Amino acid sequence: MTVPASPSPPGRATQLIVVGLTVAVFAAVLAFVTLQLRGGLREQILSGKAETLAAVASMQLANGAEALAEVGLTDAPGELLAAVLKASKYRGVLAIRVFDAGRRFSGALPLELSDEPPSAEEWTTRPFARMRAREKLQTLAGAPAPADALATDEPLIEAWVPLRRTEGAPLAGVAQFWIVGDELAAEFTSLDRRLALQAGIAWLAGAVVIVLVLGWALRRLAAANHVLEARTEDLQRANRELVLTAKTSALGTVTAHLIHEIKNPLAGLEVFMASQAEPGGREESGRELAAATELTRRLRTMINDVVGVLRDEQHGAHFDLTCTELAQVTFERVRPEANLAGVRLVADIVAEASLPGRRANLTGLVLRNLIQNAVEASPPAGIVRLTGRTTQDGRWEFSVEDRGSGLAESVRARLFQPCASTKPGGSGLGLALSQQLAQQAGGRIELVKSDAEGTCFRLVLEPDV
Repeated sequence: MTVPASPSPPGRATQLIVVGLTVAVFAAVLAFVTLQLRGGLREQILSGKAETLAAVASMQLANGAEALAEVGLTDAPGELLAAVLKASKYRGVLAIRVFDAGRRFSGALPLELSDEPPSAEEWTTRPFARMRAREKLQTLAGAPAPADALATDEPLIEAWVPLRRTEGAPLAGVAQFWIVGDELAAEFTSLDRRLALQAGIAWLAGAVVIVLVLGWALRRLAAANHVLEARTEDLQRANRELVLTAKTSALGTVTAHLIHEIKNPLAGLEVFMASQAEPGGREESGRELAAATELTRRLRTMINDVVGVLRDEQHGAHFDLTCTELAQVTFERVRPEANLAGVRLVADIVAEASLPGRRANLTGLVLRNLIQNAVEASPPAGIVRLTGRTTQDGRWEFSVEDRGSGLAESVRARLFQPCASTKPGGSGLGLALSQQLAQQAGGRIELVKSDAEGTCFRLVLEPDV
């Protein structure tokens, strides 16, 4: 069963980008809303100015209509201009233009203002106003503006006002007012500052909330992802162990049967080979027979060790071995191979704690395999060192160190997993089976180092298992 890998959690840079983009989008939305509010407030203020002028002009026009009615007239030439001139006394009015209901020019002040009729946009039944540059007024005048209004950076208010004699009466005309806009511009500037300050405060508060909320959410996501990764890794490891257990379980059954079948023939073969290595034979044949005898002895020793472990497991034998005794027993089983390879075995045991029989048997098998690997990896006249100690928290630690050339990269990449062996005739299962035996003994094997100066494995046994 293959366990899919969990997606990688977002990195620090990605989290910062997400938070930054969110804050930037919030700033853009807030700026858009602020600009819309600014435009609406300006339009409302300008409309108020225009409506005030419309009310004053309509009042003057109504007063004029009453005066004409007293003398029996309904209208008179210049009536609209006279009413607008009275309304032009409103503070800050620089110029006026008046048009009748037929869009005909009725008069202006100053007189040099153009009689160009208003556009369809400007001809309106509702008062409106807008900010204009002084150049527009100068264009209408066809000449420089009056001396008291020559400051070209001074903004102006252009207001178009419908003229009616009474409320609800037909449109009598339209008046255009040009008013000094410095006070209104200052009001707009103050309004902009307030809006900018409020928007800045809102953005800052919102950004803090966004950063806190997103930071909390991203931390929760990262924590959940780490938990998921850990569980996925545990599941993958358990899956590998289950596969290995299934393979080794089937292998164990076959191995037990095989051990039973070959034990006696192997003992007979050893006796036969020993009897053939008689003095006086050919030297070359004697060496070959001695090597064959040593090989059969080694095979028989290994089989006896496995049989002993299986027998103790089956009968529940109870005994203890100290760390020193365990090292001595293990060395005795490996020493012939070490002598043959010219490798010296050194023990450095500083703990006298005892291991119960089952754990001692399994530990001995693991240490034997590690020491055999170290002997095979060591150069002639090399040293394989076994150290043992107990920690303050009650753990046993055994280290096996050689002075070989280190593990191959392919072996380190699949450490403690079944893989192709780099040794002639190897199965690639030694370290994987040793790790499983260590786990059965309540411990684990760790790779301490592996470089050009040698390799060191550590067997750690947990207490109270």
